Amino acid sequence: MVSDIADLAAAARAAMARGEKGAALALWQQVLMADPDHAVALLALGDAARQAGEAGTARALLVRAVTAAPALVPARCALANLLLHQGEVDAAASHLAVAAELGSGIAYVWRDIGLLRRVTGDPAGALAAFERCLDLAPGDSAASLGRSLALLRLGRWREGFALYGHRWSVSLRPPRHPHIRPWQGEDPAGKHILVWDEQGAGDTIMCVRLVRSLMAAGAQIVLEVPPALAPLFADGKHGTVVERGGALPPVDLAVPLLDLPGLLGLEPTGIPWPGPYLTPDPVRSADWAKRLVRQGSRPRIGFSWAGNPAHPGDVWRTPGLMALRPLLERTGADWYAIQVDSGRAQLCDLPLPPTVTDLGAVIDGWADTAAILPHLDLLITPDSALAHLAGAMGRPVWTMIATDTDWRWLEGAVKTAWYPSMRLFRQQRCGDWAGVVARVAAALPA
Repeated sequence: MVSDIADLAAAARAAMARGEKGAALALWQQVLMADPDHAVALLALGDAARQAGEAGTARALLVRAVTAAPALVPARCALANLLLHQGEVDAAASHLAVAAELGSGIAYVWRDIGLLRRVTGDPAGALAAFERCLDLAPGDSAASLGRSLALLRLGRWREGFALYGHRWSVSLRPPRHPHIRPWQGEDPAGKHILVWDEQGAGDTIMCVRLVRSLMAAGAQIVLEVPPALAPLFADGKHGTVVERGGALPPVDLAVPLLDLPGLLGLEPTGIPWPGPYLTPDPVRSADWAKRLVRQGSRPRIGFSWAGNPAHPGDVWRTPGLMALRPLLERTGADWYAIQVDSGRAQLCDLPLPPTVTDLGAVIDGWADTAAILPHLDLLITPDSALAHLAGAMGRPVWTMIATDTDWRWLEGAVKTAWYPSMRLFRQQRCGDWAGVVARVAAALPA
């Protein structure tokens, strides 16, 4: 029996080495049937379940693996990664501390520690961990990107942007337009340059202002964005807008939008603010003015509770509707919910109070949202594209920031040079949205 199990395990490893993942997992399942405490089989099956998004199955298998072999470092790290993404930060940290003690010379241990430190709001510690990983494994792409993001968050933008290209090595989507010669910072005068979006809607809204630098230097810009965002840029102030997937006019060069901060030498002290650079459609805005009639002197406050669930850090950056309920109980303001898309699923279990007007159900895209914002006195939102839209329009917006904050928000400050009308409310401890909401409530008018 022992030799049979060893043979099956060897066959599973060989199948995985050949890239035959399905066959390997089937063999590991046979191993586990023969030996329910086989730690490596538990690890292989548990980690596969984790990567497939089967969190319950993954957790059960990985806990068994760690119990069966407490010194098995990969099992500790896999379980820690799962726990971290489920918000169990302390438990994840405990497993990684053991992993570091057992495997201080293993590169991926330090990569995982770097992620934990970043998520919990320690970018300097994250940088040290990622650099330790790279000392042990110089080619580790995820650690290289982690190092870049830590440098950016610490305000060391020149160093961070120099490494930011590592994002493509871990991206599930390759860069678009590989057949067009890349713009790499040379004089853009007289050139037709395609600037194409690559990340979320918020990133696009934030960085689109940078194309004006190219236009001022004499470039003709073609701005490629998703169809949903195209109406926001229809005024022509950011070049000729084309929808992603549509036909392109002839261009000389191409550049992904998020390369512009590095290529233009952007620094935290020199973020350009041209004034509000997105404006709503006047017809839509007038229509919403009729629907959002002010009640006496009561302030009108819009709010949302969730961002894009596809964002890799959404589990940390989205507070959820329940966290915001204490705000909605304040009766001195008129509250307007402008949550759209997947976040609205939370309404099935937690309906809005009758004092809240739900606009999210009737909002028709970004153009509608932009038309609503001028008629609100304040927007309260987590870090999302909605926050960027309000900031780009110069509207008052209070943005709730998790400890796993994006690099753009830097450290500590309550104001951001990206958007003068924005105020940041930062978590003091990972996952503590109650503390953030309490400070938001205290800052509201009585």
